[in-house]
Amino acid sequence: MEHIVKLTRDGIQADLRAAAAHLGGGPVVALGFCMGGRNAFFASDPRFGFAGVIGFYGAPEIAGPYGPGPTQHAAELGAPILGLFGGADEGIPAEAVAEFGEALTAAGVPHENVTYPRAPHGFFDAGFAEHAAACEDAWKRVLGFLPGL
Repeated sequence: MEHIVKLTRDGIQADLRAAAAHLGGGPVVALGFCMGGRNAFFASDPRFGFAGVIGFYGAPEIAGPYGPGPTQHAAELGAPILGLFGGADEGIPAEAVAEFGEALTAAGVPHENVTYPRAPHGFFDAGFAEHAAACEDAWKRVLGFLPGL
């Protein structure tokens, strides 16, 4: 946690640029969970060159010390987005997911946001046996998203 509080959007985006440059030469997808999911959404910005991005339970709205989120920056995004959310995630309200989708639509960003009604934040963890169906569906969607890029 001592390192997380030192993260900045500029620093994370510098890391994204470096990763994209290192992995160049074919279609590359950014995928992240939680804070990584939020940053995967930001990686949809065409300057990073990703073919698509997948975010698991990444907060799309204004959040804590990190400020405006992907919803507020939707006009800067362009690569296709797959967003996977838990409907029982107390940290990401359904309204925030809906606003994210509306902002992406308004910006013309290809996207699919899926919410699993009873799934909590972190539902893709293998330890959540009671959410196996959500995990299975999410994985199928991830695999289905990749060939379309």
